[in-house]
Amino acid sequence: MREIVIVIRDLYLQPELEPASSQGEGATPGMDHLARFGDKTTLPRGWRAWTAHWLGLPQYAREPPASIAAAALPDAPAAAPADRAVWMATPLHLVAGLNSLHFDRRSLLHLPDGELAALAASFRETFRGSGFDLHPLAGGELLLSGAPIRAPSTTTEPARMVVTSVAESLPAGEGAPALRRLGAEIEMWLHGHPVNGERARRGAPPVASLWVWGGGAAPASPAAAARETAAAAFGRDAYVRGLWRLAGRETGPMPVDWAALIGEPGAQRALGVVEVAELLHANSSWTLADAVADIDRRLISPALAALHRGALDRLVLLANDRSLSLRAANRWRLWRRMRTVRGGFEALA
Repeated sequence: MREIVIVIRDLYLQPELEPASSQGEGATPGMDHLARFGDKTTLPRGWRAWTAHWLGLPQYAREPPASIAAAALPDAPAAAPADRAVWMATPLHLVAGLNSLHFDRRSLLHLPDGELAALAASFRETFRGSGFDLHPLAGGELLLSGAPIRAPSTTTEPARMVVTSVAESLPAGEGAPALRRLGAEIEMWLHGHPVNGERARRGAPPVASLWVWGGGAAPASPAAAARETAAAAFGRDAYVRGLWRLAGRETGPMPVDWAALIGEPGAQRALGVVEVAELLHANSSWTLADAVADIDRRLISPALAALHRGALDRLVLLANDRSLSLRAANRWRLWRRMRTVRGGFEALA
């Protein structure tokens, strides 16, 4: 194996405000080692553009997330033809406060296929004639398609709201009123929806909103853009699934044993995408630091061990618009000062 890239796609943080891990000091030895010995780089356009360049598809680095995710639709490009605009529609659980809606790290939801299909069918019936349609994505999100909005608008990835606010993240620009109006109509549609009734019966948080963001034109068909690549991708992120489809490949589920993947004969480069919110939903008592400690134990530390024994040439961690990378040749930069126990968080700030 030449290279491993680990993406924590929703790790937007302010380290000084984050709680410490309940597992105590030294809970993230892999990340702390990367923070001490690795090279830190700022990613001006985020991890998605970096990934497009890494895969050898720089022509897609500036494309909006929804444009790339559309390539992952089962019947793409027929589901989102080139003369339509597409947006990500991420299910959110928002808690109403006295004066505003509250977003936290557990607000991001991934819905099962049955619920996605039910919402898409219901939306098609309720919003018939609106010009908009919803399409289920395999990663637990939805894709919104519709006629292009002529005036430009700026949207925010919902995971970033943990360091801003819902109000600050609403669509802005000339085209914003249309998206805000649609968002309000979607919230009213979801209120009391049968899907939420079923979620309540099993104790799951209700879907309060579909956050519309990352919009653009539908991309070229996968066949037109396909190219050979030796890179493998794992995880259910819609952008990564679409990007690999455009590269003529398919992604796989995250392996249970990451160390076994590293030692797999013939593998050259691999990228895995994980999400903090998914771990927090599965472990109700965990904090952010606990989730990151789990990612360190299962993914980062095994990859670092492979780097140390010469089975891996390079390890890259992408999070919070930062890159931490370490090559086998520079893993023993002993002159670098020891960071604090929160070194990994601080390096990604």
